[in-house]
Amino acid sequence: MKPLVISTLFAFVAMAQEPAVSFRGMTRMNRAPVSNEVLKVKLPRPVERQLSNGIRLLILESHRGPTVTLTISMPSSPLRDPAGLPGVAEATAALMMTGTKTRTARQISETLADLGATVTFSSGAGGGGGRGGRGGGGGEGGGTISVSALSENFDAALAVMSDVLLHPSFPADEFEKWKTRQRSAIEQARTSPTGLGSEMLMKVLYPSDARQFTRLTGDSLNKLTRDNLLEHYKQFYVPSGELAGIVGDITPRDAVAALEKALGAWKGGPVAKITLPVSPPIAEKKVYLVSRPGSVQTDLVLANRAIDRTSADYIACLVMNQVLGSGPAARLFRIIREEKGYTYGVSSSFTATRYLQHFSSSMLVRTEVTEPALADLLKEFKEIRDVPVPKEELEGAKRTLVASFALGLENPAGVLQRWMQQREFALPADYWDTYTEKIAAVTAEEVARVAKKYVPYDNVQIIAVGDGAKIRELLKKFGPVEESTADSQ
Repeated sequence: MKPLVISTLFAFVAMAQEPAVSFRGMTRMNRAPVSNEVLKVKLPRPVERQLSNGIRLLILESHRGPTVTLTISMPSSPLRDPAGLPGVAEATAALMMTGTKTRTARQISETLADLGATVTFSSGAGGGGGRGGRGGGGGEGGGTISVSALSENFDAALAVMSDVLLHPSFPADEFEKWKTRQRSAIEQARTSPTGLGSEMLMKVLYPSDARQFTRLTGDSLNKLTRDNLLEHYKQFYVPSGELAGIVGDITPRDAVAALEKALGAWKGGPVAKITLPVSPPIAEKKVYLVSRPGSVQTDLVLANRAIDRTSADYIACLVMNQVLGSGPAARLFRIIREEKGYTYGVSSSFTATRYLQHFSSSMLVRTEVTEPALADLLKEFKEIRDVPVPKEELEGAKRTLVASFALGLENPAGVLQRWMQQREFALPADYWDTYTEKIAAVTAEEVARVAKKYVPYDNVQIIAVGDGAKIRELLKKFGPVEESTADSQ
């Protein structure tokens, strides 16, 4: 990997000579030197090649360590599960490593252990995740195959992955064992307030398609057959022109040769892209109560639909949320946790991918403080929307984002992931080289504009999981209440 270029004028200001600066919930003593210059970066470029089966391969050569990591995208996704049968993609990925025509699950595991390598198959993200501070995720909706090994063992690890990918056997006995484990997991999930809240969140925001399902259901598990897995594998475990990335101690020429040898026989596709609507925010305020009798805490999620990854407001939203709810210096942490003492953790985030587009904030509070905690959280939403962010607070948020970005570039895999994201969303070629400049350019006026547009207040969707008998009436102060039970979810 060519050296990462990071430059600035290094004009450090001796902030200790200036008076302390105070704003809501924080006093900055200004004893640390802070640069007023914009950090400029130039990321090393990956080499792009197309394999004979149509895979677009990005290669980032880096000899900082004797390892190689490969990630391959594929069309498999929970968003492709048959109607009324969520969990097919999840089950298919889970059973891939349980055997091939020539290897048992134990033999696969022992071979990889001897190599010091890992091979994983993931179904990708459907509707799960995406809560402020609790996963933040969603992913891009597609499945992935990953291989990681020492460079001297990479070819051998790749051969194991190729055998699993091309010749999975989906043993019937392993399938039944997996179903038994899932029944226990589903029952346990019914007792998790966070899980119930996430499930309701996705049903509220994405009620008309597969994004509403966060996991396998008991009903689906009872219907699921081995044939469902075989059909999903046949249709969606194909290359179909998807992206792949390889990073580490390997040259572009050797990377292409290794993958052509291992995956030359992997054919298939094309598979049509998933098409799902980007719906506007829900217009009317509403409260969704999931009643759990006897619960001593209330799990709260406040949300609405917002932006996708290609939105022109994406970077301004990042800056705004850094002020509001991202990290211990953000307002929600300082006010809701530190000053008020309502919760151990509170945050907010934007889930902005190709298929998930929402803003959310969440916290777990004692039942007796449900009302004041909810009122104060909404007060912070209104504050960020209506009151300009002080200069010192805004500049601190932008410096935090820039520093976090720069730190992530220390890892070559992180650099490659940035470029794969750039290709996935067709971002400008210089997007990451100018990323810090775009952050620095965000103004207080832009923060207020995107806050008014995307932080829900008059149209907030509130999910509350807790003891209905104790919180039902107080929740009516925040909007019309629709009640359900954990068993009806």
